[in-house]
Amino acid sequence: MVVFLLFVVLIVGLGVILHRQMNQYNDEVLDADFRENDINRSQKTPDKLLPFGQKIQWIAVKADYREQVVATLGLTNLESANWSYGLEKASDNHVFLTPNIEGWILAVGWGLGEIWKKTEVLEKLSREYGEAQFFLTHIGTQSHTYMRYTNGKMIRNFHCEEGGILTNEGTPANPEKSLDFSDSLPDDNMVLNIAAEWSINPSLLHESRYSQVEGQGTIGYLRP
Repeated sequence: MVVFLLFVVLIVGLGVILHRQMNQYNDEVLDADFRENDINRSQKTPDKLLPFGQKIQWIAVKADYREQVVATLGLTNLESANWSYGLEKASDNHVFLTPNIEGWILAVGWGLGEIWKKTEVLEKLSREYGEAQFFLTHIGTQSHTYMRYTNGKMIRNFHCEEGGILTNEGTPANPEKSLDFSDSLPDDNMVLNIAAEWSINPSLLHESRYSQVEGQGTIGYLRP
């Protein structure tokens, strides 16, 4: 009888231990799910516009909807993203597409690859939407680029790197006309001023004039 009671106590004890372990496991799984959901919410919940323009590259396309630009660029692994998460991924190997900003869609990120070597991308975008531009600033490597295509034709193509001009074609933009290339080269401010003349200066997106722009965009991946 004593042995039987000990056996019953052992079985009950094991059951309690297993029950506690299962509850702990379920709690950990639920906590992980909640944490993941919180992360997803923080990444996708619309937020305020964030300015950019230094140590980054971007395309400006005269289009109404970013879905159009996504299709033309052939982006994959699409995901909704707010500005903070989108620009964070843009600094990696992804592309962040902004909402419509005064008739322009901006595609920003190092995931765009070496666009200055692939002018056919801008040609294609400009043929489809009328106007496409490319900008790059990187003071570390002294790389500065601005390119403009209209209806499939090159209007301006300038690229300098490490103190040397690699490409200088087309009609200079107004901000650069006063610059003597034999003495100095464009800097970040010059590129941003040209962006302001042609389309949108992204370093000014914190200004009140853009307060009504949607706080959510799309991130994607562009295959090489």
